[in-house]
Amino acid sequence: MGTENKARWIRWESKYKTGYKRIDEQHKELVNIINDLYSIGVESNIEDENVKKSLSDILKRAIDYATYHFSYEEKIMSAIDYSISKDHITKHRGFSVKVVDEVNMYENGNSIVIEDFIKFLRDWLINHIMVDDKKFVEELKIKLSKMSENDMQ
Repeated sequence: MGTENKARWIRWESKYKTGYKRIDEQHKELVNIINDLYSIGVESNIEDENVKKSLSDILKRAIDYATYHFSYEEKIMSAIDYSISKDHITKHRGFSVKVVDEVNMYENGNSIVIEDFIKFLRDWLINHIMVDDKKFVEELKIKLSKMSENDMQ
């Protein structure tokens, strides 16, 4: 039982679902990446060179995947003319800048409090899913529904 908790720091729950399958799959992957960061960064000796290499690899994966995910959402926002896309995109950018700054500090030899950084990632992602992304997908569903109604007439 103890190992199970270590393997999954954030447990994906149905309450995190937005109702848009591909976005939910991407959110699950972001959760997996944060869980990987936790298991390497918190449960290993981050002074060990192999652990540092693994941590760097996962941090790069986190940045790459978040960039891909944000881009995916933002293309949909643009396509449907999402009413508060500017605010949503600003939140994406703020998150990205913070993460890149932290990772650059770490890569340049500055120490970061890895537990605090990972907690920030977890809290930001869950809050963003529960508030911003659910609001976005709700409007997306309404607009798609109206489009299909118009097609049927």
